[in-house]
Amino acid sequence: MESESTKIPCRLAAFDLDGTLLNSEHGLPPKNCEALRALAANDILVVLVSGRMHRSIQPISDEIGLENPIISYNGGMVRHATSGEVYHHIPVPADYAMAIVDACNQRGLHLNFCLNDELYVAERNAWSDLYEARTGVPATPVGNLRELAGETPTKMLIIHISEELPSLLNDFQTDYAGKLYVTQTQPEYIEFMNPEVTKGRALSALANRFAIPIDSVVAFGDSYNDESLLKTAGFGIAMANGVPPIRACADYITGTNDDNGVAKAIWELIL
Repeated sequence: MESESTKIPCRLAAFDLDGTLLNSEHGLPPKNCEALRALAANDILVVLVSGRMHRSIQPISDEIGLENPIISYNGGMVRHATSGEVYHHIPVPADYAMAIVDACNQRGLHLNFCLNDELYVAERNAWSDLYEARTGVPATPVGNLRELAGETPTKMLIIHISEELPSLLNDFQTDYAGKLYVTQTQPEYIEFMNPEVTKGRALSALANRFAIPIDSVVAFGDSYNDESLLKTAGFGIAMANGVPPIRACADYITGTNDDNGVAKAIWELIL
C-alpha cells in the first residue's frame, strides 16, 4: 500500500458512466460501487458525469447511495440527486434544434429529442429500443419531431450504424461549427448540445459552487466527450479501453471498465 504522502489530493471525484464506471453490459460492478462508497465515507464529493439524461443517471446514484449533484447531458444540466435543485442548465436554441430535426428527416436518421428530462422520438424503432435497453428511459413517439418546434431541448442524439458515423460526425461538426457542440459519445451516437456545454465547464462550475480548488478534483473518463473533463480536473484518469485522445491527455491510465479499473485507481491513488 502506498504511503499517504504519495496519494493524490482529492476533495471531489467525478466519474463518467458508460465505458468508465459501468462495464460493457452497462452495469455497475460491485467493486466500483464499494470504492465510490468509500470515497463518500472519506468526505470526498462523488459526482456522476454523463451524456445521459438525468433520469437515467438517478438510479445509479441511488444504487451507490449518493446524495450529491449529478452532471448530465454532457454538462448541459447539473441537478441534485435528492433535492432536485437545478444548479445549471444550458439548452439548445430552438432554431438550431429544428435545423437538426430537418436534417435528420431528410437523411432518414433516428433522433432522440431530450426535453424537460423526457425523451421524444418520431417513432419507436430498433434504435429507441437500444437506447431504452441501455439507459432505462422509454421514448415517447410524436410522429414528427417538428411537432416540438419552438422548444429548447437540453440535448439531441442521433443513433446510427457505426460505419457511417465518422462522415456524419464530420458533416455536422462542419455545418454547425460555433453554433452547436457536436460530439461522439458511443460507437452509434452523435450528440448535439449548446456550444457552451462541456463536461469540463460543468465540473468547474460545480467545484466553484462547493469552493473546492480544481487541483483537488480527480476525474475519470474514456470517450471523446470526456476530454474537457480530464483536462479541467487537477488529475485526469483514463480507462485502458479509452479512445487514444483521452489516453493521451490523461495523467494516469487505469485498467478497463470490465476489469474494475475505476476501483483499482481509487485504491491505488486516492484512498
